[in-house]
Amino acid sequence: MDLSTGIVDIAAAILIQPHDFAATADDGCNRQPGALTTPLLACEVANALRYKPGYDKDKLAEVMNYLFKLHLHEIPIDLQLLSGSAEIAFRGGVTICDAIPVALATLKKVKCITGDEHTQYLKLKTKGYPIELL
Repeated sequence: MDLSTGIVDIAAAILIQPHDFAATADDGCNRQPGALTTPLLACEVANALRYKPGYDKDKLAEVMNYLFKLHLHEIPIDLQLLSGSAEIAFRGGVTICDAIPVALATLKKVKCITGDEHTQYLKLKTKGYPIELL
């Protein structure tokens, strides 16, 4: 999986299996920050794993350790990003949380990579936003 260009959305990160995090972290991706994300990524990945059957706090911590080793370039959520997210959310009929990575992609002139086909990708791609399905 190439994380070197674009915004990594939570749905894309959730689709990455724990062993993929390990392989990506170990293959040198941890040397150069490439993919952009927001603080929402770690929170939502941890929350999704919290409810994944068979996961406990130790498995969750292991996966999160791999995620942090990726050294993704985390962009803070500021007023400009939130304002752009609100515009996208209202225009596209998505949540603010789904709009944030797309707004970041728009600001940085890159693509948002998502695995969320129905509640994000299909709604926003048709509106011309820079989003690609994983």
